[in-house]
Amino acid sequence: MPNTHVPAAGEAMPAVEEMHIITGRFSRRAMLIGAIATISAAGAAVAAPAVSTVVDIHPDAELLRLDVEMEATLVRSDQLGHDLARIEEMAANAVGSRPLHPSAWESPPMPDDITAMRKALILKIVADGGGDITMPAPVREWQRATTEAKAQVMAAWEEYEKRCSRHQRLLGYDAKEAEDEECSASLWDIGQRIFAMPANTVEGLAVKLRASDRLGLDNFPDNEAFQSIAVDIRRQMEGGAS
Repeated sequence: MPNTHVPAAGEAMPAVEEMHIITGRFSRRAMLIGAIATISAAGAAVAAPAVSTVVDIHPDAELLRLDVEMEATLVRSDQLGHDLARIEEMAANAVGSRPLHPSAWESPPMPDDITAMRKALILKIVADGGGDITMPAPVREWQRATTEAKAQVMAAWEEYEKRCSRHQRLLGYDAKEAEDEECSASLWDIGQRIFAMPANTVEGLAVKLRASDRLGLDNFPDNEAFQSIAVDIRRQMEGGAS
């Protein structure tokens, strides 16, 4: 992503400092989805300016500084996501072949004779006006075998996951995941600080819009008023009227 700047001249603010504030545990994948998702039909994504300096004299200097900080944290978050994916891939390769996932398991078709027995019993119960259903032994045996087959698939998958987890820990996954969670919490914290700060210029409003995009909070398609405001901000940042 491009770096952020304010086009006016002036003294540069200090370099962006790394955030270490943790406000809670957040799903990094959800955060990444917000960061890399296609921006809504309201318009093109608000592009950050190109130079990574923020001047004190700008009315929204602190918002613009936070924008730079959020961009740097987002880059770090993206790298951590790649690192975690790489560890998962390495662990999976070390474990060996991947068994069938339980969600992909399908019950085998019921044999015709078993289907006929089951149907005959149900019709008899309906004709008799109700009663308990006790399936014939062949039907019960088929159902038992099917349930057992499903359980075996589940057990194989759980064992595979345990082996993967052991290899991931050996490759430093836990420490990397903790760093990732800290980064996600920092992203959320920076976003909340941006939203809590009044914006005095269209550049400041654009910072808030970028923060919304990055955190996946964009629900403008469901609100025509917000959608219109977003379009106006994006157009102003692009430097022209439509």
